[in-house]
Amino acid sequence: MNTLSAEAFLKPRLEALVAEAEKAGFAQDVTIALLISLLDTDNFAPASDTAQGDKA
Repeated sequence: MNTLSAEAFLKPRLEALVAEAEKAGFAQDVTIALLISLLDTDNFAPASDTAQGDKA
C-alpha cells in the first residue's frame, strides 16, 4: 500500500493544472468552479454509487 495520502498525491497535480489554465488565460476561480462541476458529474462515480451520492 502506498503511504502517500490522496491529498499529497493530487494537490500538486491540481495546482499545476490550475496554473496551466491561468497561463492559458482562464481565471483561477473559473477553473476551480469548472473542476468542481466536472467532478460532480456521473462520469467519475460508479453507477451503483450515484443514487447514494444524491442522498448525501
